[in-house]
Amino acid sequence: MFNIGINKNYNTIMTAFLSYLPSRFLVVLNSLIIVPIFAHLMSKNEISIFQLSIGILNLVCTCSTDWIAKSALRFYDKYNGAGKKDEFFSNLFWLTIFIYILITLSFIIFSNIVEEKLLINRWIFLITLFLVIPTGFRQFLYQMLRVLNKPLLYSFSIVIYQMSLLILFLVFTGLFNNVVAVLVAMSCSMLIIDVFIINQINFKIKLSYKLNRDILLESLKYALPQIITNSSIWLILNINKFIFQYNKYYDDTAVAGISWLFVTSILTPLLSTFSFAIFPAIVKKYELKSRIKPFATNTIQLYCVLFLPIVAVFCYFSKEIATLAFSGKYPQAAILLSFMSVSLFIHELIKLFNIRYHLQNKTYIEMTVAMFVGLISLNINYFLIAKYHILGAGISMVVSTSFLLFLNLVIRLQNMDYVSYLRILKTIILTLILCFVAYSFVYLLFMYLSCVAVLKIIVFIFASYILNLFCAKRLLG
Repeated sequence: MFNIGINKNYNTIMTAFLSYLPSRFLVVLNSLIIVPIFAHLMSKNEISIFQLSIGILNLVCTCSTDWIAKSALRFYDKYNGAGKKDEFFSNLFWLTIFIYILITLSFIIFSNIVEEKLLINRWIFLITLFLVIPTGFRQFLYQMLRVLNKPLLYSFSIVIYQMSLLILFLVFTGLFNNVVAVLVAMSCSMLIIDVFIINQINFKIKLSYKLNRDILLESLKYALPQIITNSSIWLILNINKFIFQYNKYYDDTAVAGISWLFVTSILTPLLSTFSFAIFPAIVKKYELKSRIKPFATNTIQLYCVLFLPIVAVFCYFSKEIATLAFSGKYPQAAILLSFMSVSLFIHELIKLFNIRYHLQNKTYIEMTVAMFVGLISLNINYFLIAKYHILGAGISMVVSTSFLLFLNLVIRLQNMDYVSYLRILKTIILTLILCFVAYSFVYLLFMYLSCVAVLKIIVFIFASYILNLFCAKRLLG
């Protein structure tokens, strides 16, 4: 699409991104089916419990297995080149075993509290914590697919997961209640994927029972700050559902849950795949001592041009989307869809800016900023949710993510001129103007015509990207 001769960076970025994109489009299409099915078959209470369980799963994975997977990605080339691959993976393996022991203890300690305060019974909480095992291992395997440059295998595995999840959920609904059915379906689907990927890549290591102190310390130094970083970001994006449930605003929990499920199911596969695909390329350029600034700047510019029109869909057509997706069952979701889409866009944008911390192994800076904003966000959420409920949750999310972005932008690292902020700002402003022009065109076109909302959305998307294509040199130059 953007192979227009501006510079070779855009072709490199798009090639990396497009190699992972086909599966993500299928994920989005499946989500457009799966989420409405969930909304139709599950009661508001079941939606609430399911989304709280997924929130807990994400938090536990953030504090346990995610950082181990990221360490595997960051240091694989280093230790593989040094002939210490088996030692490196052995260290990660024993760390993982230790973490699973801690997770087991957490069930014993917190199950009563979770049941009493959040109304999640012990069996659902137990299944949720069990999900950490296949989820964590899947994350590790996905990082290996990035290292081994196997985007087709990655794409195929995603498709298999989505299809098996839907089929198994429909099968298990006749055996369990809906919440248990979907969690069990997730567990089985992930186990299928884990076994499939292991067989395809023939992943084997010679396990060592002796820990290498230097490898262990380097991995921990890089990764441990990310526990606090990602936990703080999790708080910013997810705490509203838990505040609603704790304060017995059960309908609001359901609205926030289904809105978050829908927005993340549509946007996250696209937004996160971009950073997922680009991260190794930036690391490689840094390790080879190539110039980072032009490539990183072009990466962020292209991210904005590609995804701001999709975010604009949620902002301009939030009422129509809520009606279409949830059949009028959750009308208040229209309030949250725009706030959540903007927050997710900013969240992934922050990841692209913060790659610089990972390059210089200074993730403690990212951790400090995220922890500070997380604490502020907690207070903002309590205040605004108590006063404005659903609207307060949306405002809190956007304010918190915007503040997090601002603080990270004002921080400068020595010996690293990472991006051109003015060029990125120009791209954002021009893209937003073109989105508004496209919306004005759609508004005028259908002012006197009665049509289904889907048609308006489709025309807006086409108009936005056509305008971006014609103005690509100005947007990306």
